Amino acid sequence: MKDYFTIGELANLFAIDVQTLRYYDSIGLLVPSHRDAHNGYRLYKFDQIYQVASIRYLKRIGYSLNQIRQYLDSRTLEHTMQQLHDQSQELKRRWNELIDIDATIGRKLEFIKQQLPLVDLQHIVVKTFEDRYYLNIGSEESLYGSDVFYFHPTMVFYHGREKTFGAYLFASEKPEDALVLPRGQFLCAYHQGPYETIHERIAFIRAHAQGLHLADWEVNFNILDQFVERDSNHFITEIQIPILSQQ
Repeated sequence: MKDYFTIGELANLFAIDVQTLRYYDSIGLLVPSHRDAHNGYRLYKFDQIYQVASIRYLKRIGYSLNQIRQYLDSRTLEHTMQQLHDQSQELKRRWNELIDIDATIGRKLEFIKQQLPLVDLQHIVVKTFEDRYYLNIGSEESLYGSDVFYFHPTMVFYHGREKTFGAYLFASEKPEDALVLPRGQFLCAYHQGPYETIHERIAFIRAHAQGLHLADWEVNFNILDQFVERDSNHFITEIQIPILSQQ
Protein backbone atom coordinates (compact mmCIF):
# COMPACT_ATOMS: atom_id res chain seq x y z
CA MET A 1 0.00 0.00 0.00
CA LYS A 2 1.36 3.40 -0.97
CA ASP A 3 1.99 5.93 1.77
CA TYR A 4 1.78 8.95 -0.54
CA PHE A 5 0.22 9.87 -3.85
CA THR A 6 1.35 12.56 -6.24
CA ILE A 7 -1.27 14.97 -7.47
CA GLY A 8 -1.36 13.19 -10.83
CA GLU A 9 -1.86 9.78 -9.21
CA LEU A 10 -4.66 11.11 -7.01
CA ALA A 11 -6.32 12.78 -9.99
CA ASN A 12 -6.16 9.55 -12.01
CA LEU A 13 -7.54 7.55 -9.11
CA PHE A 14 -10.71 9.65 -9.02
CA ALA A 15 -10.82 10.57 -12.73
CA ILE A 16 -10.70 14.28 -11.95
CA ASP A 17 -8.57 17.07 -13.36
CA VAL A 18 -5.26 17.99 -11.75
CA GLN A 19 -6.34 21.63 -11.87
CA THR A 20 -9.30 20.74 -9.67
CA LEU A 21 -6.99 19.40 -6.97
CA ARG A 22 -4.79 22.48 -7.26
CA TYR A 23 -7.87 24.65 -6.80
CA TYR A 24 -8.94 22.65 -3.74
CA ASP A 25 -5.47 23.29 -2.33
CA SER A 26 -5.67 27.03 -3.06
CA ILE A 27 -8.94 27.42 -1.16
CA GLY A 28 -7.85 25.20 1.72
CA LEU A 29 -10.37 22.45 1.03
CA LEU A 30 -7.82 19.70 0.36
CA VAL A 31 -4.28 20.66 1.33
CA PRO A 32 -1.48 18.17 0.51
CA SER A 33 0.05 16.66 3.61
CA HIS A 34 3.56 17.22 2.23
CA ARG A 35 5.42 19.13 -0.43
CA ASP A 36 8.67 17.86 -1.86
CA ALA A 37 11.40 20.18 -0.61
CA HIS A 38 13.33 19.94 -3.88
CA ASN A 39 10.67 20.34 -6.55
CA GLY A 40 7.60 21.56 -4.65
CA TYR A 41 5.45 18.64 -5.83
CA ARG A 42 2.30 18.04 -3.82
CA LEU A 43 2.12 14.73 -1.96
CA TYR A 44 -1.06 13.36 -0.42
CA LYS A 45 -1.19 10.81 2.38
CA PHE A 46 -3.15 7.64 1.78
CA ASP A 47 -5.90 8.61 4.23
CA GLN A 48 -6.58 11.76 2.20
CA ILE A 49 -8.18 9.47 -0.37
CA TYR A 50 -11.20 9.33 1.91
CA GLN A 51 -11.33 13.12 2.04
CA VAL A 52 -11.39 13.30 -1.77
CA ALA A 53 -14.10 10.65 -1.84
CA SER A 54 -16.14 12.65 0.68
CA ILE A 55 -15.78 15.84 -1.35
CA ARG A 56 -16.90 14.06 -4.51
CA TYR A 57 -19.88 12.51 -2.71
CA LEU A 58 -20.96 15.80 -1.15
CA LYS A 59 -20.70 17.58 -4.50
CA ARG A 60 -22.87 14.88 -6.03
CA ILE A 61 -25.63 15.42 -3.49
CA GLY A 62 -25.63 19.15 -4.14
CA TYR A 63 -23.24 20.74 -1.67
CA SER A 64 -21.27 23.82 -2.70
CA LEU A 65 -17.54 23.85 -2.00
CA ASN A 66 -18.08 26.27 0.86
CA GLN A 67 -20.72 23.97 2.35
CA ILE A 68 -18.37 21.01 1.93
CA ARG A 69 -15.63 22.83 3.83
CA GLN A 70 -18.03 23.61 6.68
CA TYR A 71 -19.29 20.04 6.69
CA LEU A 72 -15.82 18.49 6.84
CA ASP A 73 -14.67 20.91 9.54
CA SER A 74 -17.61 20.23 11.85
CA ARG A 75 -18.20 16.50 11.60
CA THR A 76 -19.87 14.91 14.59
CA LEU A 77 -22.54 12.24 14.54
CA GLU A 78 -25.28 14.67 15.54
CA HIS A 79 -24.16 17.38 13.12
CA THR A 80 -23.70 14.94 10.24
CA MET A 81 -27.15 13.42 10.72
CA GLN A 82 -28.76 16.86 10.78
CA GLN A 83 -26.79 18.05 7.76
CA LEU A 84 -27.73 15.01 5.68
CA HIS A 85 -31.37 15.30 6.72
CA ASP A 86 -31.46 18.98 5.73
CA GLN A 87 -29.79 18.24 2.40
CA SER A 88 -32.28 15.46 1.71
CA GLN A 89 -35.13 17.90 2.25
CA GLU A 90 -33.47 20.45 -0.03
CA LEU A 91 -32.99 17.86 -2.78
CA LYS A 92 -36.66 16.89 -2.54
CA ARG A 93 -37.63 20.56 -2.83
CA ARG A 94 -35.44 20.95 -5.92
CA TRP A 95 -36.82 17.72 -7.37
CA ASN A 96 -40.39 18.95 -7.01
CA GLU A 97 -39.40 22.28 -8.54
CA LEU A 98 -37.80 20.51 -11.51
CA ILE A 99 -40.90 18.34 -11.95
CA ASP A 100 -43.03 21.50 -12.08
CA ILE A 101 -40.66 23.14 -14.59
CA ASP A 102 -40.64 20.01 -16.74
CA ALA A 103 -44.44 19.93 -16.75
CA THR A 104 -44.58 23.60 -17.74
CA ILE A 105 -42.10 23.04 -20.58
CA GLY A 106 -44.22 20.13 -21.76
CA ARG A 107 -47.33 22.29 -21.78
CA LYS A 108 -45.57 25.01 -23.77
CA LEU A 109 -44.42 22.45 -26.32
CA GLU A 110 -47.96 21.11 -26.53
CA PHE A 111 -49.29 24.66 -27.02
CA ILE A 112 -47.00 25.18 -30.02
CA LYS A 113 -47.89 21.78 -31.48
CA GLN A 114 -51.61 22.48 -31.10
CA GLN A 115 -51.50 26.03 -32.45
CA LEU A 116 -49.28 25.66 -35.52
CA PRO A 117 -51.75 23.51 -37.53
CA LEU A 118 -54.45 26.15 -36.89
CA VAL A 119 -52.45 29.02 -38.37
CA ASP A 120 -54.31 30.55 -41.31
CA LEU A 121 -52.72 33.74 -42.60
CA GLN A 122 -55.49 34.39 -45.15
CA HIS A 123 -58.70 34.67 -43.17
CA ILE A 124 -60.22 36.78 -40.41
CA VAL A 125 -62.65 34.82 -38.25
CA VAL A 126 -64.83 35.16 -35.16
CA LYS A 127 -63.94 32.82 -32.29
CA THR A 128 -65.67 32.21 -28.97
CA PHE A 129 -63.59 31.61 -25.84
CA GLU A 130 -64.36 30.74 -22.23
CA ASP A 131 -62.58 32.56 -19.41
CA ARG A 132 -58.83 32.39 -19.84
CA TYR A 133 -56.23 33.05 -17.18
CA TYR A 134 -52.84 34.69 -17.20
CA LEU A 135 -50.14 36.15 -14.99
CA ASN A 136 -49.33 39.83 -15.28
CA ILE A 137 -45.73 40.51 -16.32
CA GLY A 138 -46.02 44.23 -16.91
CA SER A 139 -43.88 46.35 -19.18
CA GLU A 140 -41.49 45.13 -21.85
CA GLU A 141 -38.59 46.04 -19.55
CA SER A 142 -39.88 43.42 -17.10
CA LEU A 143 -40.49 40.74 -19.73
CA TYR A 144 -37.11 39.09 -20.15
CA GLY A 145 -36.27 39.12 -16.47
CA SER A 146 -39.36 37.05 -15.71
CA ASP A 147 -39.11 33.26 -15.64
CA VAL A 148 -42.70 32.89 -16.80
CA PHE A 149 -41.72 34.37 -20.18
CA TYR A 150 -39.66 31.27 -20.91
CA PHE A 151 -42.15 28.71 -19.64
CA HIS A 152 -45.50 30.11 -20.79
CA PRO A 153 -46.87 31.49 -24.05
CA THR A 154 -46.58 35.26 -24.02
CA MET A 155 -49.63 37.50 -24.25
CA VAL A 156 -49.36 41.12 -25.35
CA PHE A 157 -52.13 43.59 -24.58
CA TYR A 158 -52.21 46.57 -26.93
CA HIS A 159 -53.97 49.82 -26.10
CA GLY A 160 -53.04 51.85 -29.14
CA ARG A 161 -49.26 52.00 -29.11
CA GLU A 162 -48.99 51.10 -25.44
CA LYS A 163 -48.46 47.48 -24.56
CA THR A 164 -48.25 45.30 -21.49
CA PHE A 165 -47.36 41.65 -21.19
CA GLY A 166 -48.82 38.58 -19.60
CA ALA A 167 -48.07 34.86 -19.38
CA TYR A 168 -50.86 32.61 -20.60
CA LEU A 169 -51.85 29.90 -18.14
CA PHE A 170 -53.02 26.49 -19.23
CA ALA A 171 -56.31 25.01 -18.07
CA SER A 172 -54.66 23.07 -15.24
CA GLU A 173 -52.99 26.21 -13.84
CA LYS A 174 -54.80 28.82 -11.79
CA PRO A 175 -52.61 30.38 -9.08
CA GLU A 176 -54.08 32.87 -6.64
CA ASP A 177 -52.54 35.85 -8.43
CA ALA A 178 -53.94 34.84 -11.83
CA LEU A 179 -55.88 37.45 -13.79
CA VAL A 180 -58.81 36.60 -16.04
CA LEU A 181 -59.36 37.38 -19.70
CA PRO A 182 -63.18 37.26 -19.72
CA ARG A 183 -65.10 34.92 -21.96
CA GLY A 184 -66.63 36.26 -25.13
CA GLN A 185 -66.29 36.56 -28.86
CA PHE A 186 -63.14 37.83 -30.50
CA LEU A 187 -62.29 38.85 -34.04
CA CYS A 188 -59.15 36.85 -34.78
CA ALA A 189 -56.43 36.67 -37.40
CA TYR A 190 -52.81 35.59 -37.56
CA HIS A 191 -49.75 37.70 -38.20
CA GLN A 192 -46.42 36.44 -39.46
CA GLY A 193 -43.34 38.60 -39.27
CA PRO A 194 -41.58 41.11 -37.02
CA TYR A 195 -43.53 42.69 -34.19
CA GLU A 196 -42.79 46.12 -35.68
CA THR A 197 -45.32 45.39 -38.44
CA ILE A 198 -48.08 44.05 -36.23
CA HIS A 199 -49.95 47.37 -36.04
CA GLU A 200 -50.42 47.27 -39.81
CA ARG A 201 -52.04 43.87 -39.44
CA ILE A 202 -54.25 45.10 -36.59
CA ALA A 203 -55.39 48.05 -38.71
CA PHE A 204 -56.18 45.68 -41.57
CA ILE A 205 -58.27 43.44 -39.29
CA ARG A 206 -60.21 46.40 -37.89
CA ALA A 207 -60.87 47.70 -41.40
CA HIS A 208 -62.56 44.39 -42.22
CA ALA A 209 -64.71 44.16 -39.09
CA GLN A 210 -67.89 44.16 -41.24
CA GLY A 211 -70.25 45.91 -38.85
CA LEU A 212 -68.79 44.55 -35.62
CA HIS A 213 -68.41 46.89 -32.66
CA LEU A 214 -64.90 46.18 -31.40
CA ALA A 215 -63.11 47.05 -28.18
CA ASP A 216 -60.34 49.63 -28.38
CA TRP A 217 -57.69 47.11 -27.36
CA GLU A 218 -56.26 43.83 -28.60
CA VAL A 219 -54.63 40.81 -27.06
CA ASN A 220 -52.00 38.91 -29.00
CA PHE A 221 -50.84 35.37 -28.32
CA ASN A 222 -47.26 34.72 -29.41
CA ILE A 223 -47.03 31.25 -30.91
CA LEU A 224 -43.54 31.46 -32.38
CA ASP A 225 -41.43 34.16 -30.76
CA GLN A 226 -37.79 35.06 -30.18
CA PHE A 227 -37.45 32.24 -27.69
CA VAL A 228 -38.35 29.72 -30.41
CA GLU A 229 -37.22 31.41 -33.65
CA ARG A 230 -34.12 33.44 -34.43
CA ASP A 231 -35.54 34.95 -37.63
CA SER A 232 -38.26 37.50 -36.82
CA ASN A 233 -39.79 36.92 -40.25
CA HIS A 234 -40.94 33.56 -38.91
CA PHE A 235 -42.63 34.93 -35.78
CA ILE A 236 -46.30 33.96 -35.63
CA THR A 237 -48.86 35.75 -33.48
CA GLU A 238 -52.61 35.38 -33.18
CA ILE A 239 -54.34 38.74 -32.84
CA GLN A 240 -57.63 38.72 -30.94
CA ILE A 241 -59.90 41.78 -30.69
CA PRO A 242 -62.88 41.59 -28.29
CA ILE A 243 -66.27 42.00 -29.97
CA LEU A 244 -68.54 44.24 -27.90
CA SER A 245 -71.62 43.88 -30.09
CA GLN A 246 -72.77 43.18 -33.62
CA GLN A 247 -74.78 45.70 -35.63
